[in-house]
Amino acid sequence: MKRIKLFSLLCLGLMLGSTSCSKDDDDDNNNQNNNNVVVNPTDEDDIKETAKYNFFGAELYSNETFTYGKFEAKMKMAYAPGCISSMFLYYNDSYKGNGEVWNEIDIEVIGKEPNGFQSNIITGKLEKKVTSEKIHKIDSPVADNFHIYTVEWTPDYVAWFLDGKEIRRSDASNDTKKQVAALVKPQSLRFNIWSSASTEWVGTLYQKNIPITQEIDYIKVYDYDTETGTFTEKWTDEFDSFDSKRWGRGNWTMENVLERPKNVVVEDGILKLKLTKELK
Repeated sequence: MKRIKLFSLLCLGLMLGSTSCSKDDDDDNNNQNNNNVVVNPTDEDDIKETAKYNFFGAELYSNETFTYGKFEAKMKMAYAPGCISSMFLYYNDSYKGNGEVWNEIDIEVIGKEPNGFQSNIITGKLEKKVTSEKIHKIDSPVADNFHIYTVEWTPDYVAWFLDGKEIRRSDASNDTKKQVAALVKPQSLRFNIWSSASTEWVGTLYQKNIPITQEIDYIKVYDYDTETGTFTEKWTDEFDSFDSKRWGRGNWTMENVLERPKNVVVEDGILKLKLTKELK
């Protein structure tokens, strides 16, 4: 952005005084958090500058798959316009199509909603997916603090929790699309940070907002007993180191980014998924 424009904006800010944005403000407001991602700019100079970069994301996936269970992670999710920060369950062959079913359960922080997250179930097939997205708003930007995100998956329901409070439940009383019954495949547990080409969904990616990082303090997995309807802790990973027997690192393209293994790191007991940029 040209210096004269920056000076004009600074003067305008001083005249108007400091203001804070509510969670329902539009996407062009300056929402700032500890990841230093704040702006969804529209200036032509920013568009040209962004085109000079390649972008790299990260994905962590379990080598083990699960049929039902409880999945909990204490995380500081990342936020920037154009980006997705996530925790999800996924049937590994969903992408193949040709009649293969799609099974997926999502928690996603999307780049048009800094104060909340999206829950979703995806069923059907690659050629015709069935979805049930819902946005859940909270009082502060999700990237400001660690929160505990939990998914419970059983034959009868899927439920999402934030900090121990149930946020959504899909069961026989409201599952009009019969998605819970369609979750028939074992799924891996995954976490990723990437950028979508769908600007209507997540906003526009700009280089000035990158790098950003999703931080994971711990992950817990519980087995589900279908006879008693109870969960039993199976394992916890507190990331004292990276366990390559338990986890893999993504190395594929996700729309605007290349996910690469070196963007998944363990530092001081925290697993970090990094969205980075490099000049072309």
